[in-house]
Amino acid sequence: MTSREMNNNTGKIAKIRSAGFFTKGIVYVLLGSLTFMAALGLGGDISSTRNVIKFLLELPLGKAFVGVISLGLFAYSVWRFYQTIKFPEGGLDSKNLKSGFKRLRYFYSGIFYGFIAYAFAKPLLNKLSGSYEPDFETDVAGDEKAALWQLLSNDWGKALIWALALLIAGQALQQFFIAYKGKFMQKIDNYPKVKYEYDFIKRAGKLGYVARGMVFGVLAFFIIKVILKHNANEYKGTEGALAYFLSFSYGNLLLAAVAFGLAAYGIFHIMVARHANFTKLL
Repeated sequence: MTSREMNNNTGKIAKIRSAGFFTKGIVYVLLGSLTFMAALGLGGDISSTRNVIKFLLELPLGKAFVGVISLGLFAYSVWRFYQTIKFPEGGLDSKNLKSGFKRLRYFYSGIFYGFIAYAFAKPLLNKLSGSYEPDFETDVAGDEKAALWQLLSNDWGKALIWALALLIAGQALQQFFIAYKGKFMQKIDNYPKVKYEYDFIKRAGKLGYVARGMVFGVLAFFIIKVILKHNANEYKGTEGALAYFLSFSYGNLLLAAVAFGLAAYGIFHIMVARHANFTKLL
């Protein structure tokens, strides 16, 4: 492959990466904004993927928006799979245990956002095929609960649920660690003219990672309750995790703060799409 062909491929991958991060950012901004409005009684809903899709479909040209977001999330999924294979940020040894965990995380992320991309595309595909369109009021955690009930019925399934709980709890701790260390940012000591923008991106990222850590922590708590109470109905999904914050004193304000953080996480990703040279693509 010539250097020109390599540069062309690098440019294509950069466009896929930017489209993916920008779209992921838009989804988080919508999710956080709708939840923030609900927390303060300004309308909106305590949100999840289904509520974001429902909100967009009710807008003029909503189907077009949903289709574009589906493509963007698919691009993000492709980028994660590319990271699994190539480690484009450099400096990783494929034989190193830490690198192996990173590969696994990128692969999991690629699968997860592939499913989210499909969730956005599904209403459009159903419309094109003339199939039944899903009722967005249906609890989307239903399939996950059915899987949990199945796992609870045997010993190896319970062990798998414990592993899932530990994995999600580990993700929660990782989000807090990333926020504390600021490891998602590059050093830009030689770029004083853009320091203000850099600082804005860093603050948005810190807020976002803390909010995500809180949500992952509640999800891990739900999974542990499923095991201890032998009841899959204890799992409430992302929407339930956000609603859980309302059970605390000043719960509305706590939920509003978490929602604001999720929106900030979205803004961070939008800025990553624009300023990849400022950020480490975690």
